[in-house]
Amino acid sequence: MSNLYVKKIFITFILEIIGVFLAFFLAYWLRSMRDWIPLIQLPVPYISYEQFIPFVFYGIIIWIVVLLRWWLYNLKAQTPIIEEIRLVLTYSFFWFFIYIGFIYLSKWFIFTQDIPRLIILYTYIIATTFSICIRYISYTIYSILYTKWYIKKDTILVVSEIWNSNSNEYEDTTTLYVQISIKERKKIEDAIRNKIISGIIFLWDHTHIGNIFELSKIYGISFLYPKISPYISISSATERWIDWSPMIELSAIKITAWWRIIKRWFDLIVSIILIILTLPITIIISIGVWMSDPSGPIIYKNRRIGQDGKIFALYKFRYMYWKYCTKEEYGINDWAMKYEEKLKQEKNTREWPLYKIANDPRKMPWWIWIEKLSLDELPQLYNVLKWDMSLIWPRPHQPREIELYDESDKQVLTIKPWITGMAQVYGRDKNTFKDEIILDTYYIEHYSAFLDIAILLRTIVVVFSRIWSK
Repeated sequence: MSNLYVKKIFITFILEIIGVFLAFFLAYWLRSMRDWIPLIQLPVPYISYEQFIPFVFYGIIIWIVVLLRWWLYNLKAQTPIIEEIRLVLTYSFFWFFIYIGFIYLSKWFIFTQDIPRLIILYTYIIATTFSICIRYISYTIYSILYTKWYIKKDTILVVSEIWNSNSNEYEDTTTLYVQISIKERKKIEDAIRNKIISGIIFLWDHTHIGNIFELSKIYGISFLYPKISPYISISSATERWIDWSPMIELSAIKITAWWRIIKRWFDLIVSIILIILTLPITIIISIGVWMSDPSGPIIYKNRRIGQDGKIFALYKFRYMYWKYCTKEEYGINDWAMKYEEKLKQEKNTREWPLYKIANDPRKMPWWIWIEKLSLDELPQLYNVLKWDMSLIWPRPHQPREIELYDESDKQVLTIKPWITGMAQVYGRDKNTFKDEIILDTYYIEHYSAFLDIAILLRTIVVVFSRIWSK
């Protein structure tokens, strides 16, 4: 899913909110002039702007909820424009009746004044027209950019037994389809591992899938098969149209483009609030680190692997004496790495490749309380602002840990790493490496806003429970 496509969805969403807002006031203006019904002249009712604003506010909220509920802000780039218009007509009609019902049930509870029914009707007609126009213009612009190759087309492998066509390629507005035989399994697997494709359409008997489906999950590649084929169980199955043919898409990541946008804004807002609220604690810890060992930086940069194998610097309060800190991110290769390896062999309390050194002699003596409260991770809020990480998602591993991954473990690299997540609140230090992978994979394939909220709340419980733990 390209960043440009996510931006397209977000822009469509913003423009539709503006469109519905304008539709309400245009309907208000039209009704204040006359009723516009031939041969009938109804009296012009009066409703002040102050009384009208709540109707506008709740109307926009209900519009957003209805269209979000039925996935109109998560349509694929390949969705035919006719199908998109049909969905807008259908669910804007739903909005019309839901909005009328809401007004009726909320009368004298939220609204102190009746709204003329013709204003609602005009708003429905104008907002629906605006929505269709916005989506058609967006679709047209997007199609032109694809046609002129200003945007690189997605490449999808179409896997079957043999081909009846003289050409092994076919393209539409947004996608290049490359035909390949199931017999060329090695080429298919290499294309997945190298991530040179965005999806696979599997048109052969599902008993011949082998490890193609599993590799697609691991490397974040969409897997599609005809809707009439036997169902392959995975939680993130959605319907998708390819050249007017219905397909089932099995995504390795359940989170949709729209929820990515919401999650990003949530991360930004919560991170800024937490940075402000924890500023006094940050200052105190910074002074403590500097007084304990002024020879090194207060905030330590540790090299980690993020989404799609991208290397980034993870920020933490330095809780070790500088001479003992590994300094990969600083371009320094000294004896600290060898000393760490020696300690891991002698005092590691976790299953390899994870490690936790018991009674670590490198730590400053007072740091146990900071670590118990996980306050050493406060600087990672700046990683969230930089979009290196999210508040909730799988944990970032070190490059030397990634080198020990099995191929099946690499599914956790399909999304951004986190500050907290399922492995942090369920089991924590008791988890084996495989336990962490299982929990993180579950999160990727079963994402929901409610799961995020549950993890956040449980994080608070876990942190405070550590204060009283022995």
